[in-house]
Amino acid sequence: MLMTQQTSHTRAPPATSEFARFASAVATHLNATERGWIYASKSPASLFSLRPDQQQIRLDLTPFAAVTQPADAALFFDNINTLTELIEAYQAAKASCSDEPDQQVHRYAKQYLEQRVQAAHNNYSNADAQRIANWVKSLDRYAAVKSIESLLDSHDNLALFYLADQQGWQVHFDHLAIRCGSSQQQHAEIMVQQLQEQHGYISPHLTEQQYYLFGDGWNAYPLYKMLDNGQVIRLFIDQSSANAPLQIIQHWNRCYGFNPHHLALRFTRIENKQCHAVPLLEAIDALPSAGLTALTPTGFYTHGLLEQVFLKPHRNSHVPKTLKAELANIDVNLTRTIENGKLIELVSRRELPADMAQQLFTLYNIVAEITKRPISAPIYTYFLPAQAAHVIKTSVQTPPPEPRHG
Repeated sequence: MLMTQQTSHTRAPPATSEFARFASAVATHLNATERGWIYASKSPASLFSLRPDQQQIRLDLTPFAAVTQPADAALFFDNINTLTELIEAYQAAKASCSDEPDQQVHRYAKQYLEQRVQAAHNNYSNADAQRIANWVKSLDRYAAVKSIESLLDSHDNLALFYLADQQGWQVHFDHLAIRCGSSQQQHAEIMVQQLQEQHGYISPHLTEQQYYLFGDGWNAYPLYKMLDNGQVIRLFIDQSSANAPLQIIQHWNRCYGFNPHHLALRFTRIENKQCHAVPLLEAIDALPSAGLTALTPTGFYTHGLLEQVFLKPHRNSHVPKTLKAELANIDVNLTRTIENGKLIELVSRRELPADMAQQLFTLYNIVAEITKRPISAPIYTYFLPAQAAHVIKTSVQTPPPEPRHG
């Protein structure tokens, strides 16, 4: 497992002990004011909770230690007025990013992406382009490029933004998942090193959050970045294990390349000049009004610190026959699951109280930002392996075949 750290364009981060002391204060506050937590003095920065299966989970509240990085997507996406300008800016930003280790990727992946971008000219308006640009310009250029690839995949994905308008909610970037190939070729490790060295991403200092290994044949590297505007960028870089030929990630990567598997979004509402998370069930209840459907949610045992659900995937019925033939030689079921293309995930993360949010941003030396506008500051910033395992299983759910008549 490769875990290089820090980049040429970052300074040494603040001492991790400062973040641990902050987390201890948050954990003590939550345990004293809320029911349902299990607190252990030997892990003062963490809270524990029980899953429905009575397995205990640990949520370490220690923020990742990092020096802030510039929100450089604005260099490309500021002052966008038309769809043509958005696509040109996207292409320029994409060209400025590193090439990906795509020797194993089928040529269809490039065609798929190009077709989606070209189709945007017929399916998206200039107003849509302005909305997308205004949203992604607060990110870094890598996350902006991948977010646009998700948002242009289907106009339905913008429905969440219009739903937020109707409800008076804000839409926040939570994370992106990038599916790589196989650990046999160390595809994820190559991606991790590129993102660290060329884009300033870091692996968190918490050992258990640096690498996830799953018993059903895959593994993942979470990466993080704190931007100088207070926006956290989370990446989930995953791949199939070398000895797992049926595992979907490697096949999805061959078909769709490094297009993001999913973009995860969060909703908040502004009250008293502070962000408050929209609970996941409230968001799910509002989805039908936008013509959207959720799959099976998870994370309610975290008391709102991390709740997640995928939206129903769009079916891609145009996967080339040659690719499907490859998959049929491995397992015929793969020929259907590969049609689950890109996804949108909804996430809910409860926000820190206002005074603690200010303390958090003080650690990152960006207090001035919170005086300009409300900034989302979740209590828990990481992923949870058990929930990652749950959502990947729901991502391969397929509807039953259409009945044949006559």
